[in-house]
Amino acid sequence: MEVQTMLLDIIDPYILLGIGVVLIGLEAIVTSFILIWFGLGFIIAAFISMGYNFSDGVWQLGVVAIVSLVFIVLLRKKALEKFLSSDEDISDNFLEEGGIGEIKNSKVFFKGTYWEIDSSLADNEFKENEKINVIKTYKNFAKIEKK
Repeated sequence: MEVQTMLLDIIDPYILLGIGVVLIGLEAIVTSFILIWFGLGFIIAAFISMGYNFSDGVWQLGVVAIVSLVFIVLLRKKALEKFLSSDEDISDNFLEEGGIGEIKNSKVFFKGTYWEIDSSLADNEFKENEKINVIKTYKNFAKIEKK
């Protein structure tokens, strides 16, 4: 019984280097923090190939895979935290802010939206087109008071 082995021609180091540079360039578009590690794996395999003569291209791809996986496991989470997280917590919910609203159709018209009235005052104390102070909005209600 004959055993077949998979042989792959040795890949030119400059081709490996080019593939690595292209993958790192694609990372700028994709921003998945996966391609950059494979790009670095190809670049490292290219430099190793320049100094060491591999017997087969499969070994070169094996070096790429091992180096890339080690980088992914060790560095991806740190890179995501560094580049994709913000130092300050920005909560820009302009609807939760107060301001001046208007009574229209027995509702509060505030910031382009109609809100149900939430007030300690009775609904009939508010007149149509009356300006009121909106303290805050939540869910479908506006907490208001007379101006």
